[in-house]
Amino acid sequence: MEFWTGLYLLSFLNIACCLPESSYTVHLNKRSFIDAENDCRPGGFLTNIPNAKEMEKILKTIWDKNNKTANSFWIGLKKDIGTCVRPDLPLKGFKWTVDNTIQSDVTKWKTEPLGTCTDARCGLLLVEYGESGVTSSRFLDATCRKEHPFICKRNIKVECPRPDISGTHDIIQRSNDPFTREIVCSSGANFTLACSKDLVWTVVGNENMNISQLCQECKKGYSRDSSGNCVVVNKCEESKPCDGSKPPTTDLTPVKPNVNTGKSVLTKPTSLPDDVRMNDTDVHVEESAGDVSNIIVPAIIALLIFIVLLVIVAAIVKGCLRRRSRNLAQRKAEAVALNGSSSMEKVNEKEET
Repeated sequence: MEFWTGLYLLSFLNIACCLPESSYTVHLNKRSFIDAENDCRPGGFLTNIPNAKEMEKILKTIWDKNNKTANSFWIGLKKDIGTCVRPDLPLKGFKWTVDNTIQSDVTKWKTEPLGTCTDARCGLLLVEYGESGVTSSRFLDATCRKEHPFICKRNIKVECPRPDISGTHDIIQRSNDPFTREIVCSSGANFTLACSKDLVWTVVGNENMNISQLCQECKKGYSRDSSGNCVVVNKCEESKPCDGSKPPTTDLTPVKPNVNTGKSVLTKPTSLPDDVRMNDTDVHVEESAGDVSNIIVPAIIALLIFIVLLVIVAAIVKGCLRRRSRNLAQRKAEAVALNGSSSMEKVNEKEET
């Protein structure tokens, strides 16, 4: 029993000794209290200051930042709506947001917090600088909507997992920025990745891009742009054949007549692969000859219509001539019956004239 007790105690001491030491980061970009809390995540929080030793580390971190323009920083000190200010308490009714405790050995306030129970108030750390470091520090309350620099505390090591990228590539990590990676593909393409708060890598400038495909080779005739998308190769930009006195080349061969249909068609491009689709125009390439019947049938129909029209015209003319001959014969017969042969001669003379 004593053996197991000693073993448990030794294990506990090993765990305690190996716990990572807390670290602090000073952020000079101004945020509201809630935004500052979010920026400290994941793996961190707005710092608490439970004792003088922690205060000393924080003040040293502020001084090492080498920026004397910022004098007030959000820390994880807050009084929620419905909680009243308590002048008799060291933290005046405020609590550390990380664990809702009120413990602190350093409770110097510049002024008494605003005595209210109906408004939320948040805590600032005010500092003054000297020649060799921070000379003084005090607490001050303010409305949580105001924007100030802030101090984060981390006691665990948080890193994004290694980016999962297909294809040959190199990953370059900046020594002072664990949340950024530079990706250099074998093709020479470069991309910058940023680690989000959810520990997910995204391409800077194109957050929706699938990073796993960044270094995959595109199909023939395509290349990757700066966002990692496969786009059609622009020959004029790639080899500059359009500069100088050379005429600009096109992706289509000259227009040739189709011997079967008589139509002019565009032949397939000889320089681009079959799987390249032309994006800039709606030109469709006619690849097969037209059906001969498409010409013969309309021609036959037109010829038949022409013949029918000729027959109709001929019938009309013939009918008119027949009617005229009939009328003439009738007039001659009437003239002979009434006036005899002399009248007939007159009729004939009239017709001759």
